[in-house]
Amino acid sequence: LNDFPTREVNCELTEEERHCQQCGTTMSDMGIKKAREEIAFHQARIETLKYVQHSYCCKACERVGDTSLKKAPVPKPLLSNSLASPSLVAETMFLKFIQKVPAYRQEKYWQQLRLDISRDNITNWHIRVGQDFLSILVERLHQELVKRTIAYADETTYRVLESQKQNNYYWVFSTSKQEEDPIVLYHHSESRWNDVPKNFLKNFQGYLHCDGYSVYDGLENVLPVRCLAHVRRKFHEALPKELGETIHPAAYVLNAFKECFKKEKAWKDLLPDERLEKRRKELRPLLDQLYAYVETIPAVPKSKLEKAIEYMCKHRESVEHVFEDGRLELTNNQSERFVKELVIGRKNYLFSSSLAGAQTSGYILSVM
Repeated sequence: LNDFPTREVNCELTEEERHCQQCGTTMSDMGIKKAREEIAFHQARIETLKYVQHSYCCKACERVGDTSLKKAPVPKPLLSNSLASPSLVAETMFLKFIQKVPAYRQEKYWQQLRLDISRDNITNWHIRVGQDFLSILVERLHQELVKRTIAYADETTYRVLESQKQNNYYWVFSTSKQEEDPIVLYHHSESRWNDVPKNFLKNFQGYLHCDGYSVYDGLENVLPVRCLAHVRRKFHEALPKELGETIHPAAYVLNAFKECFKKEKAWKDLLPDERLEKRRKELRPLLDQLYAYVETIPAVPKSKLEKAIEYMCKHRESVEHVFEDGRLELTNNQSERFVKELVIGRKNYLFSSSLAGAQTSGYILSVM
């Protein structure tokens, strides 16, 4: 409560109420006590900013027949021929991308504040600001991201009405959130092929946390670090609905993963070198034993269990990169959380009308 401005609300008697019931004399204020505290909310306030330019002349020069004039500089508008200010556009972005209120639903909100702006106004503002300003900042962040040695990647579908393809995609590339200056970039593309990560990460050298999608293989100077959470999910899907008296192989594997993640959680506050040493001494033997066990499981051909085993064995080498650098993580959950930020909004937005709008949404999400 101490972080907010405080205004006292004095609960006083009126002059008439102060009259003594016994003798009629006006009573004196003898002291106060704190009754309670509460938080008040003040609705947004809208005002019109009228820029008036002042001009100046030199009277001394005029007296000798010379002319000397100056005009005060006027700040450039955010958008030419528009009433949109930086604060107004920023608020529409905040409502859409943080509060998840699409432009068509914002119309009513702004009308309640007696400002008549349409969804077209809001969308056009976003596109113009995205292309003119935010795209430059996002490109600068991109240049910084590829200088790092650890990155994360994931992708999800998105619908764009203007596109000839049924599905478009947002690719989410990020640095470690543990870094001093973390970066998250939402990159829109009509493609889900390997040309997207290949071009986006062409100057990146290091480890890339990712899922089992094959496009992350074969990237020059990039070592994929596969996600153990995805491996665990495969075995969870392979669990039968009803478990018998003997432990099912999938359940055995899940219990082993539980022990691995428990150890990793206990090491989260260690320095990278200390964590790496712990992994090599304690986690490596557990995983080696687990892989040895998995290879002996007699799975039914083409069953979910067989697919889980194949997935785990296929990505063993990329999973075990975590034993090379203590900064790496066992999962790609960070990317999953960033993708979720977009997916929650997608449930409300449903789609973008244009490719420019979809690209702009990526710019705004990246900056936010």
